[in-house]
Amino acid sequence: MDYDEFDPLEPQSAKYLDAEYPEEDEGSDLARDVTRVTVSLSWQQVAFIIGINAILSLIISLAVVVIAGQNYLPFQPAAASVAGTEPPPVAVAGGGTEQAQPPLSASDTPTSPPGAAIPTAQPVPGEALPTGTPVEPTVYIVQSGDNLSSIASKFEVSLEDLMRANGLTDPDYVLVGQELLIPIGGLPLATPTFTPMPVPTDTPLPFNPPTSLPADTTPPAEPAATVGPTPTAEPTLTSAPVGEIRLVLQVLRPGDLVNEVAQVVNQGPFVRLSGWTLSDEAGNVYTFPDFSLWGGGAVNVHTAAGSDTTTDLYWGQPEAVWDVGEVATLRDADGTVIATYTVPEP
Repeated sequence: MDYDEFDPLEPQSAKYLDAEYPEEDEGSDLARDVTRVTVSLSWQQVAFIIGINAILSLIISLAVVVIAGQNYLPFQPAAASVAGTEPPPVAVAGGGTEQAQPPLSASDTPTSPPGAAIPTAQPVPGEALPTGTPVEPTVYIVQSGDNLSSIASKFEVSLEDLMRANGLTDPDYVLVGQELLIPIGGLPLATPTFTPMPVPTDTPLPFNPPTSLPADTTPPAEPAATVGPTPTAEPTLTSAPVGEIRLVLQVLRPGDLVNEVAQVVNQGPFVRLSGWTLSDEAGNVYTFPDFSLWGGGAVNVHTAAGSDTTTDLYWGQPEAVWDVGEVATLRDADGTVIATYTVPEP
C-alpha cells in the first residue's frame, strides 16, 4: 500500500502493522532509511483540539488568580477585639515577633487629669502688647485766629476725630473761648449696651364701662356727658432777661458776598430775637424777624439774598458788608448791646 493513500481514521488490516521492512546489512555504506509517516487531520478535528486547550488554559489561569488573591489580600483594619482575647503576634524587623496593640476605643482616649492646667500661648519677651485704651482727652480753649484744622494739626489728631469728639458738623465753625476736647490717641471705642424691651402689660381703664340700657328704654338724642381729657393751655415761652443772655457773635469769611456770614450762637437759655438788630460801623443794619434761639442753638445771617430757614437768615445786600478790623454789634429790641465782634484778618 502506498503511504500517500493511507488514512489514519479508517481501520487498517493487521498486515500493515506487522509489515516487515528490509534490513540492511551492518557495515553497509548506505545510511539507514528513516520511514516517515504522514498523518492528516480534518479542520473539524483541529478546531476541537484547539478549543479544548483554550478552555483548559482558562480554567488553570482562573485557579491561579483565586489562589494568589487569597494569599495577597490588601491590608484591612483589624476588627475590634473581643473582650478577653488578645491580638495575634506580628513579625518585626530583624526577626522575632511582638504582641500587636489593640485599637483604642473612645473610652481609651487620653485625657488631662482633673485640675491639670491647660497650656496657653505665652507672650514673646520684648514684644509690645496691643492696647485699645486711648489717651485721656485734653481740653483746649479756642484762641483768636484758631480754626479746627490748625488745632487738629497742632495736637496731631485728625480733623474728623476732633469734630466727632465735640459734636461739630461744620469744619469752619469755631468760637473764641470755646472749650474743645482734643482726642489724643483717638476716640474710645463705643461699647454696645443691651436695653431690654419692656414687657407690655394690660392697662386698666380709668373708668368703668357704661351699663347697657334696658330693652324698653329709648336712648337720649345727645349724650348727657362726654368723657375725655381736659385740654391744657400751652405755656408761653418767655425770653431770658438781659443779665442771663449769653450770645456769642462772630463773622466768617468776610469780604466774600457769596460766603460771608455773621453767626450768633446761644450758650445760655432761650432767647427771642424778634426786633433785634445786627449792624456794622458803616451804618448797615439788619433787623431780625420773628425768630427764637434755643440754648445751644445757632443762626447764620448771610449777607447775600436767599430764603430764610430755621437755621439761616438772609440780609439781601448787593455787596459784602464786613471788612477786616470792623466791629459788628448785636443789639436787642430795646437797643441794648448784647455782643460785639471785631473782624480779624483771614
